[in-house]
Amino acid sequence: MALDELKGQDLGEQTVVVERAPVPVFAKAVGEDPDTFRADGGPVPPTYPFVWAYWGTEGGELKGLPIGQLRPRGMILHGEQEFVYHDQPRIGQRLIGHRTISDVYEKDSGSAVMEFYVMETAWRDAESGAPVVDDKFTLIVRAKK
Repeated sequence: MALDELKGQDLGEQTVVVERAPVPVFAKAVGEDPDTFRADGGPVPPTYPFVWAYWGTEGGELKGLPIGQLRPRGMILHGEQEFVYHDQPRIGQRLIGHRTISDVYEKDSGSAVMEFYVMETAWRDAESGAPVVDDKFTLIVRAKK
């Protein structure tokens, strides 16, 4: 059984600074021209918001899914990932992210039960409070029957 008690859990806020050095490295890794992503105030690659919770943390610790509880349940897989842009994130920008576990559900595939854990993070500009980007990430646990 999926850990339904996680659904709706507020995981807190985190402040990050979009650091310049890792952006072109990430861009190159995903097949983008790294020179496009080097300047302060420049854009970031489209999927870059995924790393903000892990790189550039300035204040607060943004919690994630309890991997320690999920790993013994079965194989962990990266599922769907989605970004909704309200504005273009920029290198050097300070952002505040608020994360929740928005959904928990399961599907039986016949050979295994697939548990789905959906996290959503709303990122806003730290200075103006304006929304910048929302990211949604689904982690799948292929649980043993």
